[in-house]
Amino acid sequence: MAVELGYYTLSVRDLDRAAAFYGGLFGWEFRREHETYLHVANTAVAMGFVAGGASSQPNLYYHVDDIDKAAGRVRELGGSTGEIFESKSGRGCSCTDDQGTEISLWEPAPGFA
Repeated sequence: MAVELGYYTLSVRDLDRAAAFYGGLFGWEFRREHETYLHVANTAVAMGFVAGGASSQPNLYYHVDDIDKAAGRVRELGGSTGEIFESKSGRGCSCTDDQGTEISLWEPAPGFA
């Protein structure tokens, strides 16, 4: 059996701001596990946020249905985006949240979901 992503964290400066940003962008719901940790309670792949400062993460692509809408929402929430690119596997863009944490968004092409 192949190994799959089982859990990951995003490092952020402020947990409450992260919850507002990502909750607003992706509809994630949070459970505070510790004063420096939030668990995301409604994702298929288990994950959480760790306080202590923004840092670069492995390049993880978050699957979205509409890249243009998602990139616009990133900007509405105070983040920034790179140019939307197109590839055989779909459309994507790099993003930075409102605290400097880098993520990527991906709208898969048919057959790549």
